[in-house]
Amino acid sequence: MRALSVVVGALVVAAAVAGCSGSALTDDPAPGSITVGSGESAESRVLAEIYAGVLRGTGSPVQTRLGLGDEETLALLDSGEVTLVPEYTGSLLLQLNPSATVTDPDDVFDELNRSLPQGVSVSDYGLAEDPSVTGEVGDRAAENVVPLMRTGALTTTQIKALNVVAGELTSTDLADMGDEVRGGERSPGQVAGDWLAAR
Repeated sequence: MRALSVVVGALVVAAAVAGCSGSALTDDPAPGSITVGSGESAESRVLAEIYAGVLRGTGSPVQTRLGLGDEETLALLDSGEVTLVPEYTGSLLLQLNPSATVTDPDDVFDELNRSLPQGVSVSDYGLAEDPSVTGEVGDRAAENVVPLMRTGALTTTQIKALNVVAGELTSTDLADMGDEVRGGERSPGQVAGDWLAAR
């Protein structure tokens, strides 16, 4: 497994080198302040802290705004009060398009992209799934973790850093961290910090 901190560091160095070499990454603006929101669940809070930790590694000041209701998320993204939030592909798709019937992870992701309102976008969906539905069978839509963000608010380097998380975080990781937070053992920031430090 790749060391996440090394990968993020390499992305930052690559961006700096690109600034001198004229590659596509020269279009990256200077990193700005970022607010990472979360839903009310323990898993969503942990995910937000993981995203926040990775994005701090790219040089931006980052704050978190945890415990948002589902009805708040899109409005806060639209207003700019929140930059990105962790979501699940299937739930978000059905919120935006209740008539959607696709269930395959790739199909859900494609349909989600077509259903997103103007001004918001998603990065790559991750290996991790919503622990509350992992292992279920039937016709329920895939529930993979995905960052929902204001379009254009993050640099190329920051989006690549989020994609590294998508490839590293597993459903088991997320379930275990959520259990720790629900059990009152540690805060979302503490368990997220341990996960990042281990990688």
